Amino acid sequence: MTENRADLHGMIDDIVRSSQAEEHLWSDPDMRALLHSLAAEDPKAATVGLSCLWTAFIEYPNVFAPAAPAVRYALALLDRKVGGDTVIRSPDGRLRPLRGHLLTWLSEMADAVGDVRVGEFVELAGCSPLESPSSAWHAVRQLRSQMYDAAVAFLDDPHPGVRQEAITAAVVLVRVPELAVHRQHIAAAAHAFLDACADPVRRRWAGEAFHEPSPTYAADEPLRTKPVPGPML
Repeated sequence: MTENRADLHGMIDDIVRSSQAEEHLWSDPDMRALLHSLAAEDPKAATVGLSCLWTAFIEYPNVFAPAAPAVRYALALLDRKVGGDTVIRSPDGRLRPLRGHLLTWLSEMADAVGDVRVGEFVELAGCSPLESPSSAWHAVRQLRSQMYDAAVAFLDDPHPGVRQEAITAAVVLVRVPELAVHRQHIAAAAHAFLDACADPVRRRWAGEAFHEPSPTYAADEPLRTKPVPGPML
């Protein structure tokens, strides 16, 4: 347990260092404590920590340097199954166990570095965020296979909200060409969830989130919700 905590501490150190080195990013002096709260057993603290995840690492169309270490931290939290079954509320009002919120965040991060978002960045900025091999976009893209594995691990989660978020994340990730081999499996999981869902509201939300990946689709596809543009950096 001590070793696991030390690993998490090291990951948070990486996030904070990257934030402090990011020229265009204001580094929140409370970031370290907020990120630590995600691994705590206090639901209120975890709720506050979620807000940090959602606001600190991407601002459309930008992806900041600490995004990649933040993804690694979220993956580690999912692997440790932190938070148990205690339901907490996300900044947008969703009630889920923490693992469900972390999956939602991962799907947003995967979408933020997709080919469609790259194209939008080029249209707005006149250059590609992938030009530099050391860009945050490349670093997050290199983690997409691990993000997919994390999502698949929760496809049979006992909580329906977590299952929904796991499928949503996987649907986003299998649009990546190197993960296309998994599209049929994820499409089947999405159909099975919808077929078994008795709650009409949850079924409608899930249907909007699960855009079935086509076997012939060769590029990334964005989520339906398009964020409001922030300042170009």
